[in-house]
Amino acid sequence: TSALDAAQLRQNQLTKPQGSLGRLEEIALWMASWQGTDRPTLDAGSCLIFAGNHGITKRGISAFPADVTAQMVANFTHGGAAINQLCDTAGLTLSVTPWSLETPTADFSAGPAMSHDDVLSAFQAGIDAIPSNCDYLVFGEMGIGNTTSAAALCAALFGGQGADWAGRGTGLDDEAVAAKAAVIDEALLRHGRSFDSPQALLSAYGGRELAAIAGGVLWARARGMPGMLDG
Repeated sequence: TSALDAAQLRQNQLTKPQGSLGRLEEIALWMASWQGTDRPTLDAGSCLIFAGNHGITKRGISAFPADVTAQMVANFTHGGAAINQLCDTAGLTLSVTPWSLETPTADFSAGPAMSHDDVLSAFQAGIDAIPSNCDYLVFGEMGIGNTTSAAALCAALFGGQGADWAGRGTGLDDEAVAAKAAVIDEALLRHGRSFDSPQALLSAYGGRELAAIAGGVLWARARGMPGMLDG
């Protein structure tokens, strides 16, 4: 709070009408509060993309097969994706971490997606990917089937059924979206909504790349590092 107050005071003293820079002033104050200084910096920003495959794709919840995850990782690596151009424009360093693509998580409609140790390993991968000199983070993900995992996680956390959270993902038609929602409902019946830890929740509904992002966000928070989520 003291850093935010100091940053606001400094802004008010700059030779410009107050508020004349619009949202830029709000963003600068947000950065100041995160970095604990009245003069925030953005000198070493990083975009971290994590990729993982999902066993739930066996249920036909995606318009594309799991092989596309590795293809997209290759596209990121060779600079051919939209995020490459956005990072170049914004001056962010791009890092792509594929996580056990050859071993998808388990089908979470039939059992837990990951073991507890898998979740912790993914957490650590997210932490390890953060550069030591980083002062701003953008997190992104790639994984065919992960919108189903994300929808199940949201339903378990915030309530509702599969139909409240399932979207078109990679371009599903209405019938396929309904089938995707039904798969999520199956998983909710199997695993429930009450978990004693975030790790247990992630273990049930999965996503190595989602767990890696969670680990990275926690570490960034502990270090007072501002971050933004893709999507």
